[in-house]
Amino acid sequence: MYSRRRCCSTLLITLILTARFAIAQSVLPPIPNYPNTEAGLEQLMDDMLCLQKKGDAASLSPYLQSLVLPDPDRWFTSEFGDARCTEKQLGPNDCLGPRMALAYRPLAKVLPASFSLTLSDLLHEGMINFEATNYIEECPGPQRIVAARALVGGLTTTPYLSDSLSGLVQHHEQLYVLWAYSETKETTIPFFVYWEGSFRYLGMLHPASDDALHSDAAGIKPQAEPSAHYLTEDQLEMKKVLNDQARGQKTVVLRVMVDLNGTPKDITYIRGPKSEKKGAIKRAKKRRYDVPPVIRAIHARVFPLCINE
Repeated sequence: MYSRRRCCSTLLITLILTARFAIAQSVLPPIPNYPNTEAGLEQLMDDMLCLQKKGDAASLSPYLQSLVLPDPDRWFTSEFGDARCTEKQLGPNDCLGPRMALAYRPLAKVLPASFSLTLSDLLHEGMINFEATNYIEECPGPQRIVAARALVGGLTTTPYLSDSLSGLVQHHEQLYVLWAYSETKETTIPFFVYWEGSFRYLGMLHPASDDALHSDAAGIKPQAEPSAHYLTEDQLEMKKVLNDQARGQKTVVLRVMVDLNGTPKDITYIRGPKSEKKGAIKRAKKRRYDVPPVIRAIHARVFPLCINE
């Protein structure tokens, strides 16, 4: 009798522990916790690309869903504000948070499908290498590859990077651009933030129009439903994509204030090996720099340049 009771007790304990383990397993996060760093975003992309290549849609699905920004109205308003939303006629920068959130809505609906489509395209094009860069830091840009000027220029047309409008810039938060590349081609996938423990994809958003905001407030829905689309910017063929690894380890990034004659007036060290700092500054002082026509047109006395030495 005692033996039977002990056996039943042992069985009951085993069943309870098994049930608890099953419950614990069920509440585990469906994807790993990636750190809020450039390396964390690169690892996330590597993992998603691997699942896309395997055709494992079930395992990939929670990764894709995690890229959608939760509660975008709250996030965009916290970063861009909601000043003058009650005005009948909005200025270009009025009610910016709600207008950005409204612009994000159609993207969010198709983001998982769009990102899956983008991963397939990257695999097809052979651009399976990634470098993430934080575009809030001074003089941002990739170090392992030669950044195409056309791609760099296209990143500056969004309120995300505005000193006066963006809380991301004002609070020195991370805002990531992902570079995807092969030996002959490169592109960008902008922008990502880290919010509530995961990377979230924002895209290259511009504020919704005044009319769109008023229509949304009146409950008028857009006639056309959004469709899945590629999320990369232009895919550019390059004569040289990869930086020389040995040289890259010695590269120093400097911010140079240049006058209209191309003469450096002030040089600030940004990052890079400190052992190479003095030599890089010395070389930069001896150089003369091309002055962009747009700078001459506004008659600026000095303008900043970011250079790699």
